[in-house]
Amino acid sequence: MNAGGRCRPARAAARAAAAALLPLLAGCGPTPPWREEPAAVVALRLQVAPAAVAPLEPVTLTFDLWTRGGAPADFAPELPAADWSTTRRDEPARPLFGGSWRRTVLQATPKRGPGELAIPAFTARLREGAGEASSPAAAVTVRSVLAPDDDAIEAPGEPFPTPLARWPWLLAGGALLLGGGLLVAANRRRRVPTLAIAPTPPHVRALRELERLRQRPRATAAEVAAFYVAVSQVLRDYLEARFGLRAPERTTEEFLRDLEAGDALAKAHRADLEAFLSQCDLVKFAAVVPSERDHEVAWRLAAAFVEATRGDRTAPQSLPATASLPSLASPAAASALSASPLAPPPLPSPPPTRSPEDRR
Repeated sequence: MNAGGRCRPARAAARAAAAALLPLLAGCGPTPPWREEPAAVVALRLQVAPAAVAPLEPVTLTFDLWTRGGAPADFAPELPAADWSTTRRDEPARPLFGGSWRRTVLQATPKRGPGELAIPAFTARLREGAGEASSPAAAVTVRSVLAPDDDAIEAPGEPFPTPLARWPWLLAGGALLLGGGLLVAANRRRRVPTLAIAPTPPHVRALRELERLRQRPRATAAEVAAFYVAVSQVLRDYLEARFGLRAPERTTEEFLRDLEAGDALAKAHRADLEAFLSQCDLVKFAAVVPSERDHEVAWRLAAAFVEATRGDRTAPQSLPATASLPSLASPAAASALSASPLAPPPLPSPPPTRSPEDRR
């Protein structure tokens, strides 16, 4: 017996064994479309399901490709883009009948219809050697969403339905409007009226700040200088709030020059203010050290200026008729101001000190 005669029974036995293993393979994965080894070196099959669909209903195209000996083959099915919208899924290759079996699934959605859409034939070719296989052409019917011509069209209801009565709706709307109006009125009655807080007058703020400065300690040179800086700043802020003068952001010379050019203050008040601010600058910049009585005099002059120019007066009062203020550091400051009704009262003299012998 020749070699070919010996191989035929072996091949038949292998095919029978593969056919017996097909049920087992079906339980472990997808079922192959062949129950025995194909005769050609390349085999290609196509399944289309369903054959008739509604618009936008997907169609499944299943391609099964088998090559003998696992030879690589080129196969990439694509449907016409004008008719179909497709997505592709390639499953891994599996051994079958001594070869390789690979499944490709296309999910295709028809873009046109109703009518038949063609599925062309596809070809798989071996990369090396001669061998190819083609799938048969097919068609899918896209059904119409309209009823067939022979079906009777029934009206969904009466051609002219009886209109609904409007008075219940009008009555319900009126009741809602009335209830809403009553609710808004009740909420308005419950609201507590807010009291408007009047702004504090400039002279009240200035006098309060001056009183606070009067209580500050003035034991050291730094505290004395800070006292005069604060008192002059209170007057500058008061002038800006009371007369609209830009006093806080200007030097004394610039502010006095602007004051001379305008008519916001009376001439007597301008002269007194110029003398007071100049004396404060002496303490701040010329290192003049005033006495405790001079501190009190400066404070009284500032308070008297605010009182004389406050906004609730029918006419501004006059400050003491002094042509110029004496230096705050000189002993003549108290005598120059003693004749004024706005000047501070004389401070009491300190009690005389007694020696230890007098105490005994």
